[in-house]
Amino acid sequence: MYLHGRSPDAPHQTCNLSPQLHQLLQSRSPLGLEAIDAVALMDRFDSKYVVPVAWLENLVQELDEHSVLSIQDHVSTVYNNLYFDTPEGTCLEDHTRGKNIRYKVRVRQYANTGVAFLEVKLRDVHSKTFKHRIVRQGAWDAPLTKEEFDFLGQHLPNASALAPTLQSSFERFTLIHVGQGERITFDQDLQFKVPATKGSGDHPWVKPTPHLAVVEWKQSNVNHQGELIQAIRAQEGRRGPLGRTLRLSKFVLGQAHLAPERNFRGYRAALRDLARAEHYAANPTFAPQSILR
Repeated sequence: MYLHGRSPDAPHQTCNLSPQLHQLLQSRSPLGLEAIDAVALMDRFDSKYVVPVAWLENLVQELDEHSVLSIQDHVSTVYNNLYFDTPEGTCLEDHTRGKNIRYKVRVRQYANTGVAFLEVKLRDVHSKTFKHRIVRQGAWDAPLTKEEFDFLGQHLPNASALAPTLQSSFERFTLIHVGQGERITFDQDLQFKVPATKGSGDHPWVKPTPHLAVVEWKQSNVNHQGELIQAIRAQEGRRGPLGRTLRLSKFVLGQAHLAPERNFRGYRAALRDLARAEHYAANPTFAPQSILR
């Protein structure tokens, strides 16, 4: 309904950064997981932007004071995610209605280490995000255990009703500035599918934004004129929604593409902007006829 991308046969399990971007990140000062406690930011302010994948190398060059997160000598990793919702779609409905106070529940696995967490993300009336999580044991996408439902029940009123509704996968690399207390994540190759259930068989993966990356700026204190903003503004060919703040989560994007019959009234403008951004990123020299006259 909103975006129409190709359908890969399976999610990527290895990283696919361009050779130039990979080399640039490898040359950057690395930080390991044990060194970033100062920017763990389990409670934080999030800002999100959509940029062409073709901009990533330039953006990294502009952010030359940031270190790169390196895990087991890998500067990027594939993230596998499983989102949960109630049968009535409470999480999705709260998002589409624009409720200030809302939550998301997901399992997230890091492919390069195999570690997985069950996470609850809560957003308060001040747009601040709080994250609570515990380590998963066994297969990352196995059914939730009683202990995990008990954990969810500590933070949510309807935890026992939650079930998988969306599976996603993407590749991420992360830049860190410890002194400024910020992390910047860059996600590309976003893919989504409906989780398999008993009797339903497997579902195809869809990739609605192959030419775009989602940049998330996680800060302990909001800075509207930081280096990331300046780097985005410096990019040639910046137009339309490219480089603008995006008020659309991956959870909503995946649901909008896989279940377009649902009511996404609160995100129609954002979904249209994202479709325009994908078109511009795929066709950087495109200009409407009205401009060419």
